[in-house]
Amino acid sequence: MVKPYKKLDERKKFDGFLIDAFETDFETDAGIFTAEVLKHPGGAVIAATHDDEYFYVVDQFRFGTEMIMTEFPAGKTDPGEIPLNVAKRELQEEIGYRAQTIVPLGIMHPTPAYLTEALSLFYATDLEFVGQNLDEGEELHVHQLKLSEIEAKIMNNEITDAKTIALAMKLRLYLQNKKV
Repeated sequence: MVKPYKKLDERKKFDGFLIDAFETDFETDAGIFTAEVLKHPGGAVIAATHDDEYFYVVDQFRFGTEMIMTEFPAGKTDPGEIPLNVAKRELQEEIGYRAQTIVPLGIMHPTPAYLTEALSLFYATDLEFVGQNLDEGEELHVHQLKLSEIEAKIMNNEITDAKTIALAMKLRLYLQNKKV
């Protein structure tokens, strides 16, 4: 049976504006194991729709992959901010909408082997356009895709963003159960 390891010590190795890097010692049955752990504040990802068929996605350049990625709107948590407020803020900032209805669909951990980031997943409806409020220097192409098109792009490796893949799966299951 697998059991959690006991954290013994951690040492900050890098203090960044998005992530902090630590060397963290854990006690295991085999002895002390030192892990590299990146701490991230987390965030929210939102599947927004007018009709449960077409969903808003954004195309944006991502520095880590050096590629333009297609993703559901998303953003990181600011200090003291709760996930629902992150979702509301990012929805308006990135695609220009406020939602009257926002349903939580759970969380996902993109890379738990070395990253603390947890992303809250949301489904948003009853949208009202209020205008975009992009962060300085942020460039996005906002468009809509059918959920079936998003799924096809995932299967064809045109969408490889983990948070979008996870939310598409949860969204499909939510919508199927909603109709029952």
